[in-house]
Amino acid sequence: MLNKNYITKYFGLLLTISILILSPTAWAQPLHSVMLSVPDHPEEALNWCGPATGQMIMEGYPSGNCSILQEDIWMAIQSYKAEAMWDTDPIGLKEAIKHLCPPAGTWVVHAETAPQALMYDVAYWMTTNKYPAAGLLNTLPHNTYTAHAEHWVAIRGIITDADPTLPGVTSVNLQFIWFNDPAVPLGDPSIERFVSGSTWYSEFQPVTKVGSSYHGKYVAIIEPPEVTGRAMAPAEVLIGKAITPKDALKYAARWVEEYKLYEMEPYKILRKAKPLKPLLVNKNYGGYYIIPYTLDGENAQAAVMVNAYTGSFQEVGVFKPVAYMPKEKAINIALKYLKVEKPKKVNAELIFPIGEQTVSRYFPMWKVTVDRKVLGVNRQGKIFTRIPCEEFYIPLPGIKPQGITWDGKYLWVVDEETKKLYGTDFRSGAILRSLDINIERPKGLAFDGKLIWVADEKTKRIHAVNPDTGQIVKTIKMEIPKEKGFKSFEGITWDGKHLWTAFFAGFSSSFNQIDTESGRIIRSIFADCNPRGIASDGRYLWSICYNGKKLPSKIDRRKILEKEHEMLRSRVFIKDIKGMNPIGLVYDGQYLWYADRKLKRVFRVYPGGIEEK
Repeated sequence: MLNKNYITKYFGLLLTISILILSPTAWAQPLHSVMLSVPDHPEEALNWCGPATGQMIMEGYPSGNCSILQEDIWMAIQSYKAEAMWDTDPIGLKEAIKHLCPPAGTWVVHAETAPQALMYDVAYWMTTNKYPAAGLLNTLPHNTYTAHAEHWVAIRGIITDADPTLPGVTSVNLQFIWFNDPAVPLGDPSIERFVSGSTWYSEFQPVTKVGSSYHGKYVAIIEPPEVTGRAMAPAEVLIGKAITPKDALKYAARWVEEYKLYEMEPYKILRKAKPLKPLLVNKNYGGYYIIPYTLDGENAQAAVMVNAYTGSFQEVGVFKPVAYMPKEKAINIALKYLKVEKPKKVNAELIFPIGEQTVSRYFPMWKVTVDRKVLGVNRQGKIFTRIPCEEFYIPLPGIKPQGITWDGKYLWVVDEETKKLYGTDFRSGAILRSLDINIERPKGLAFDGKLIWVADEKTKRIHAVNPDTGQIVKTIKMEIPKEKGFKSFEGITWDGKHLWTAFFAGFSSSFNQIDTESGRIIRSIFADCNPRGIASDGRYLWSICYNGKKLPSKIDRRKILEKEHEMLRSRVFIKDIKGMNPIGLVYDGQYLWYADRKLKRVFRVYPGGIEEK
């Protein structure tokens, strides 16, 4: 049975959601919500976010809930596990909660290539059966045990603009998600996160475990089967000019009042708490402000997050009292560690890197740069000499992506397995367009201002595709330089007048300028590497040089010149990249973007600032 505290919390939430839904100032029409009473439990071991999620799910049943120890849930997951590469795989978690605490119906693993389809399932069945759902937020490390690359959460509430169970409703707008996040430092309580639909989709990522049957899919465990529909949300803005701290305070106060967040039991502290100085995190990419709230004027017990570029609401959370580390203290800790008394240049900024150093967006780390030496300092004062990936990136859609291009509006991805072109939002990775293409083995993409060019590695043809319809409107032969040979097709780009192709052929790998009318090679130069993508702006030719699994791949640059030997001599290396299996490169007019199939990400890098030697 539910205890008195949870019953009180539940009815408090009903009151708050009623206010949210019926508020004429916040919404053009009434909203639909399901908000469930689910107890909080943090993970009790560094790889137990799955058992903790299962524990919360079983204690959140609408009736006949069960109290099961995380240790027992962990043992059950291991006995039912279907894929050994996981700590908690979807089948193992599903079977564990099904047998330890049988529901009224059953539990089903839902796996979709589109997150909107999966969240529609969540909204539909939470509305129908009033059971919480287990969501796999991502498969990235979230604590110091980096081998644990999965992040399960308990979804306990969902708010949409319409009831997804009504006849004829197959698409809803996802407004908010409420979930318990057990991935916190050991000993801390789990965080109840109430986030906007846009924020949820910016964090929700497909499985990136090569060899898993769920690779490339979004996963949730829901009671019971699948339905067809979409739960949409606007893409989160991840690039732009940051608003001021003063404006961030105003936006936070606005959302607290407009959404009546203080009426929700977990966040009622906001009724009396006062805001502290806003903290800007990840200023240049994926930026957000943390506005801490305090009762004693020093220690924060809650925080509201807003988008750093638009001020839009992202989420609200509560946690045990904590004092955020000031910038000056972080600098002093770094100087003491480096034993530097009089540095020439010191800078510090808050970052939330994706990696093992941090476990929550609420607790970012300071990145301190002292005379070109970079250290990370977390809120406990711990020093990190290596900071995880800071490059801006978006999720890479598809199952077997084989190339990317940019048309000025969408970042396009071609997938060999699904035979689709995906038009994604370059700020968030959200799939905004999807086109079927009739190409046997699509590989490489280029945009010439009107058409998208796609190579077919099997038939040795290059096709021009209408980006509005997906129809092939032109085909040319893929000519191969006789003196250089061909083993695989590795990229295509447009220089303003001609196409360039990249062929791998061992030491004879080549870049080839192509006549788009006939497919004839106008000229061919040696690549001097194993190319894994090619891009151009008409003046320069960039390529990814793949150096195998043990050495980092590099991006190089050449000037496009008439004389081959001068073009070869103009080559400079501009950046080592983090990608482990790069499969495409494109230039958007300011930045280079490269895709990595293993990491399932598209990274953005700045190509300038390198002097030629």
